[in-house]
Amino acid sequence: MADETPLAYRAVRGGLLVALSSYWTLGFGFVVNIILTRLLSPEAFGTFALATFFAQLFRLQTKLGLNYAFGQYKQTDGESAGTYAGLDAAAALCGLLLMGLAAPVLRLLGYDRRVVLAALVLALAACMEGVASIAGTLLEKGLQFGTISLYQFITFPISYIPALWLATHGGGVWSLVSQTTTYNFLWLGLWWVVRRKAPHLWSEPWRFRPDLARHFLRFGAATGLWLMAGMLFSQLDNFLIGTFAGVTALGYYDRAYRMAQWPGLLFNAVLLHPAFYTYARLQDDRPRLEKTATMLTWAIGMVAVPLAIAVFIAAPEIIVLLYGERWLPSALFLQILIAFFVVRPHLENAGVLLNAMGKPARAAALLWAQVGVLGFAGLPLTLRWGALGTCGAVGLALLVGLLLAYRYVRRELSANPASALAVPLAAGVATGVGWALLVRWIPLENLGLLARLLAKTAWAALGFYALAFALRPRETRERAKYVWGLAKEK
Repeated sequence: MADETPLAYRAVRGGLLVALSSYWTLGFGFVVNIILTRLLSPEAFGTFALATFFAQLFRLQTKLGLNYAFGQYKQTDGESAGTYAGLDAAAALCGLLLMGLAAPVLRLLGYDRRVVLAALVLALAACMEGVASIAGTLLEKGLQFGTISLYQFITFPISYIPALWLATHGGGVWSLVSQTTTYNFLWLGLWWVVRRKAPHLWSEPWRFRPDLARHFLRFGAATGLWLMAGMLFSQLDNFLIGTFAGVTALGYYDRAYRMAQWPGLLFNAVLLHPAFYTYARLQDDRPRLEKTATMLTWAIGMVAVPLAIAVFIAAPEIIVLLYGERWLPSALFLQILIAFFVVRPHLENAGVLLNAMGKPARAAALLWAQVGVLGFAGLPLTLRWGALGTCGAVGLALLVGLLLAYRYVRRELSANPASALAVPLAAGVATGVGWALLVRWIPLENLGLLARLLAKTAWAALGFYALAFALRPRETRERAKYVWGLAKEK
């Protein structure tokens, strides 16, 4: 037991540093991207989003899952490190070559020259990131999470220096491309960190073992399919809009999509990590697992629903306040997306529950089901209604995923966690209807921008929680107390 203490200490300390670094990059990136959005045009963001899709589509490394295979392998010696590094570096280079071969084909298909050039540069950046990620995986396997987080903490803000300079000097889309490229170039410095922090890795020569390479490829294949599904679901809508509605429409959509993710980001930051370990610990105690899943489903609804209502009714004010008047067309996209994205935290919670119960294949099936719905429904809807149709396809994919997720959950649990959503949904609908009636009697046009925003968010929060408490006062108190206790558990 005594030998395990330093290992546990390093893991916990590393986890805390990872969390701090994540919050820093999230907060800093949020502020800087507001500045860039005010400086750049919708066309620039649309061109960047479409170019990113192609760069990621032809990227081979992230579809093989070799880092997971190497991380799972017990030994870290010259043969395992050399085999993993050789495979992953070859995959990174192949991704760049594939993008290079695809570039003239994309031009023949009618894609703008800037889109193709940006995709080529982003593919080069992805290749650099791929080479750097090998060093990162070596450090992570040695539980050097804190070292990586500190490096990210330093390099992430530096990467925005050329982006901001180019944005203020008419750089357009190349401002956004430069940030990604600079960050990935700086990330190559992790190899210097590996030389200093993990000298034991160089104590024996690195060798490539074909049999071990086959093992890594077999192991990583399943993980790679899951990763590819995640990439497609997060990027396929950009392809549909950029191809059939144009990059300007994609720019407006992209900014709205980022905002619509707020409820999910809040859930991930507050509940996702402790939820997984709580579910895993209780997987053999089904009554307590069912109660905990029900309580956390209720808690997510109590946070995500009022936040979604606030964003929905205040979308124009939020867009104008953060991005400026010219981005106002994004408000309608935001309202449609946020109405659907309110289910995304529940979908992620169901996926976490299935993974914690040892059902990762079903969690992967959820992603592929959503990709299928987005692909089959997204094309005709985008052709018919443009970006608005794509918004509907994204929402349909999320709803199908949620229904399938809770179908899987019901197979494992006798209780239905989704039943806990009755009160949050009822309170949310009543709050939204109440606002629609209120604005008919009380005109808000005479109020200033900030005053309107505050009035709408106050109504969403106060109205929702007052109604939720009025519907089930005792149950609301008991569940809030229970969830608070879960959150305080070490």
